[in-house]
Amino acid sequence: MSETVFILGAGASSEAGAPVMANFLDAADELRKSGKLGDFQSDFDLVFRAISELQAVHPKAPIDLDNIESVFSAFEMGLLINRLPGISAEDISRLPLSIKRVILETLEERVKFTHTQRQVSPDPSYSDFAKLVGHMNRSSGNRCSIISFNYDLALDYSLHFHQSPADYCLTEVQQQRMGTWTPLLKLHGSLNWAMCAKCGQIVPWDFATFFSQFRFNFLEENGKMSLPLGRNLGKSKLKHCELDVEPNPVIVPPTWNKTQYHKILSRIWARAASELSTAENIFVVGYSLPETDLFFRYLFALGSIGQTRIKRFWVYDPDQSVVQHRFETLIGTDTKNKFRFEPVPFHQAVPLIRRALQIQPEGPMVSTV
Repeated sequence: MSETVFILGAGASSEAGAPVMANFLDAADELRKSGKLGDFQSDFDLVFRAISELQAVHPKAPIDLDNIESVFSAFEMGLLINRLPGISAEDISRLPLSIKRVILETLEERVKFTHTQRQVSPDPSYSDFAKLVGHMNRSSGNRCSIISFNYDLALDYSLHFHQSPADYCLTEVQQQRMGTWTPLLKLHGSLNWAMCAKCGQIVPWDFATFFSQFRFNFLEENGKMSLPLGRNLGKSKLKHCELDVEPNPVIVPPTWNKTQYHKILSRIWARAASELSTAENIFVVGYSLPETDLFFRYLFALGSIGQTRIKRFWVYDPDQSVVQHRFETLIGTDTKNKFRFEPVPFHQAVPLIRRALQIQPEGPMVSTV
């Protein structure tokens, strides 16, 4: 178990190019209009046609159609009740997969990595963070784990680059890993997670295997590139139960109602609760704790029950006017005097955390890429 738990939201990945939830659909619409989507063009067109039709519900029950989380939730409910205004039953059944493809394509298009000296470099902010957690997990005195709400792979790649690869804790074997492995609990899924068509087990596509199959030596120096693991899952050659995995990534809607995902993700959620129960330090970066995220509120309430005394519950987010109050209402009376809010972005938060934990910066490491 970990002495320190980091909780990361979309605000962390925004520095790597990922749009936050509030402007995600704007970025996706720009991509839709570019005409460069190929086979996924019909998925984008369907999603935005359904969003347009949902405007009809506003007079009776407003839905935030500018927020990807609200739209994703509406589509899931539409599938459950087989009803969305202006959309046929056949298209309703397609919408959950189509919006997942919209998320996949938008993130892989927007999150770019720098290619220099025949090496793919991670985002600078995530690189600094990966060096910090790698140092912590190589020492026995202050192990750490990460809880993330993000689907993208900016953090995952940074951990791989700095030789502290992600342990997604998907199986018992993975959960027993120690040493340089970093527990990374992605509560809503990940672009590099495939699913077994027979048993539903999640099978991650790790970067070492990806780079052995896809080479990028042809790229020009100092160029920008994506790491398209999600869109190439069908070419990954991953197998489970002696079958090829499904070609679409495991992406879970960011809502409280995750019933159909309990079987495949409950181990991750349970591990997240266990990590919270033993944490002495909790650092939250770039997660705004939306009012609609009842799932995490209950996960935190039940998961944080334990014998460990919290020393720090510190939150870093530029939006102090809203986010600070949300977290103050989340934590209990015993934690309030350990609470601190810093209105700073991700890249400024990392050195502040390092200083708080009294961890000196490390020199450069040699990448395994």
